[in-house]
Amino acid sequence: MTMARRRTLLILTGAVLLCGLLAGYAIWRRAAEGLPRYTSELFLPGFADKAGDVARIEVVGPNSAFTVIRESPTGWVLDRGNFPADFDEVRRTLISLAQLATIAPKTERPDWLTHLSLGEPPRGNGTLLTVKDAQGGVLARLIAGNMIELGDLNGAKGLFVRRPGENRAYLSRAVFPVRGDIGSWMTKQMALIGPARLKSVTLIPPAGQSFTVLRPTPNDAVTLAGVPATVPVDFQLVNEIGFAIATFTPSDLRTSDGVDFAGATRVVAQSFDGLTVNFELVRRQGGIWVRLNAAGTAQAADINARAAGFAFRLPEEKGRVLLVDRQRVLTPPVQRAREGVMP
Repeated sequence: MTMARRRTLLILTGAVLLCGLLAGYAIWRRAAEGLPRYTSELFLPGFADKAGDVARIEVVGPNSAFTVIRESPTGWVLDRGNFPADFDEVRRTLISLAQLATIAPKTERPDWLTHLSLGEPPRGNGTLLTVKDAQGGVLARLIAGNMIELGDLNGAKGLFVRRPGENRAYLSRAVFPVRGDIGSWMTKQMALIGPARLKSVTLIPPAGQSFTVLRPTPNDAVTLAGVPATVPVDFQLVNEIGFAIATFTPSDLRTSDGVDFAGATRVVAQSFDGLTVNFELVRRQGGIWVRLNAAGTAQAADINARAAGFAFRLPEEKGRVLLVDRQRVLTPPVQRAREGVMP
């Protein structure tokens, strides 16, 4: 066989194989087009028309349960001493529920629901939301689980949801997050002394020596008052103390008569413009709790009006740094690691 004939044969063989592949692909496409496709739908059909009637939002999670109650068109409170709720959080949640649209059905195996944070609370790890009107009628009810990124240009997230009593889980599109922690629902008007205003923080433990971290001017670095420059100091911890005060963000609250503040650590924070905020901190079952009062400026009256009669739980990482003693601040990280001391 000549080279020319061999080349022609190879070309013809390749063409036959390519035609076979294309024919197979065409058959597969036609078969796929005949398969039923999932059609997105509202997860809570009809809720958008009833959203204006919402009077209560009951939230039950694996770690807490609370209710958000409507007092006026823009006034909402928590069932914790009628502490003000964040209206923006209420608004965003109702919008998200009204527009919640399924993307695709997922597992209906009960043993897989926990992996999506869809276990029914309080024993399960999901978040159960029940929305009611003023007469107690249920307008919407669902269990919300994990959120994932969708790459949505408008910022929408993927939210796994299911209906109570049903095992079928869905991936849905949520325009805003659906949150189950009470800290997200508390009013954000508890800002105290922001980073730019914070001048000093004095920690007064129930036993031992008190100490102060400060900066003489807003442009100065934070220092430990009364400590010579030659003495080693854990400046990371010093900065964390100021950060915990400057970004005061409670994660829970209750009425203050429900927390024993005997033997509390006292913390006094001062701003450059004359505001003083006094904290009392204790570690009790459930976390680190604080009650506070303020003085010195017009802002103090607003703080006291919000905080009076309440105890607030701090995130562990922030509360812990406000309970340290002076010796701990004078123990640099390298020495702590050598001695096996926890940070």
